[in-house]
Amino acid sequence: MGYEKQMRNYPFERNYPSLTYIVNNWPRTKPLLKRFVLSNQKQPDFYRLCLNSLKDMNVKRIGNFKSIIKKLSKHSSKNLYYNNYHDQHHTKSVIIISCLLAKLINIDRNDRILLVIIALTHDLMHQGRRILKKPYYQELKSFSSLMNVLYKNIFKYKDIQRIRRIFKSTFFLVKPENVNDDLEKIILDADVLASLMFGVDTGMKFARRLKHEIGFEDDAMLLFKGFLKLIQDKSLYLIDSKNSC
Repeated sequence: MGYEKQMRNYPFERNYPSLTYIVNNWPRTKPLLKRFVLSNQKQPDFYRLCLNSLKDMNVKRIGNFKSIIKKLSKHSSKNLYYNNYHDQHHTKSVIIISCLLAKLINIDRNDRILLVIIALTHDLMHQGRRILKKPYYQELKSFSSLMNVLYKNIFKYKDIQRIRRIFKSTFFLVKPENVNDDLEKIILDADVLASLMFGVDTGMKFARRLKHEIGFEDDAMLLFKGFLKLIQDKSLYLIDSKNSC
């Protein structure tokens, strides 16, 4: 596929190229991805972003999932607690980086749909600084919020349990055990890569947003250093994730 066609097909937003173009021209396209991740001047169009990302991953007919993604996009566009970090732009970053990783390791078709749904909703109705100091509280609350929106019987029981496990694994302070699922690896890596893959200055910008959200009283640099230490203990799961930093 020619470069011009790669750019034209399924752009994830106006004035940006397609995921295919980003992947095929990596790492010189990293500044384009960084510009998208850091842009926060307007509300992300999650519905368009999700559908175009799926098409770019060669998932063009999604049946009932189209209306589900539309409904979930509307719910994910809300920032009821005025979060500075866990907001629509964090969700946007996780979606686009997840789909980028999915193209690199080529997960199967059904997992591509599931990936987009989880990336879109993994912080659904996030409570920010109002969160209780209890492991998995927010993660399971987001999972429950997703289940309240999904149509009945759209997923099998084993799929629901898989989604629940992945949501729980995003609790950053505890390293999940036995992460063998590529879908889980992608989500966990994408959830932190925006703060890692574009350098210290970008990481500090996100640290300042998180500092404000959680009411952290010390300097944002301490928060960022703590994040880096936790990452060393937990590590990134995919080779492509590590190579992107």
